[in-house]
Amino acid sequence: MDDPKLLVQNGYDEIAQTYFDWTSGKPTARLDYVDKLLSRLQSPSEAEVLELGCGAGVPCTRLLAQRCRRVFANDISQSQIDLAKANVPEENVDFIRGDMASLKFECSVLQAVVAFYSIIHLPRDEQRNLVQHVWKWLSPTGYLLCNLGVADNPGGTEMWLGSRMYWSSFDAETSLEMLRDTGFSIIQSEVLHDDEDGRLVPFLWVLASKN
Repeated sequence: MDDPKLLVQNGYDEIAQTYFDWTSGKPTARLDYVDKLLSRLQSPSEAEVLELGCGAGVPCTRLLAQRCRRVFANDISQSQIDLAKANVPEENVDFIRGDMASLKFECSVLQAVVAFYSIIHLPRDEQRNLVQHVWKWLSPTGYLLCNLGVADNPGGTEMWLGSRMYWSSFDAETSLEMLRDTGFSIIQSEVLHDDEDGRLVPFLWVLASKN
């Protein structure tokens, strides 16, 4: 199988605008969950937040930039980063193109990490490693907000929106166990279904705290 990272990078480079157009008109739980996260932060206006897989920057990167002191917006696709820069004019955003599994931050420097539809693009062993890194990057009162897959999928590719794409996932309970084993406390978790052109696709939505 081709390198999963290159598949994801090249895939989103090819379909960046298509993906943006496809998602723009669809209902999403992202903003509701970001509001839940922000309501729990002691001082959102002083918070430094990392978004893994920022995509085109809307709606989440822009909302975080408007409410938080500093946002690190990461994506593996340069085309996605370019769209995000155009859609998020706020000056408190640092855009970082690259593999999320290779990011480096000091311990306890972030108040929140947000990852929507992005961790699922990593191989499963790297998902575990990433969660451990996130726990170290977060301050003692920090939060992780993410969604994950719910199927026992060791990793595979398929055509999606006109390009090959890679995903992997654990079942929902294994994902929650992974977070708990790392040291997170689960504040809220639920399985919600996205309507992808008439096909209902489930995702596990999780808000968790380091403390």
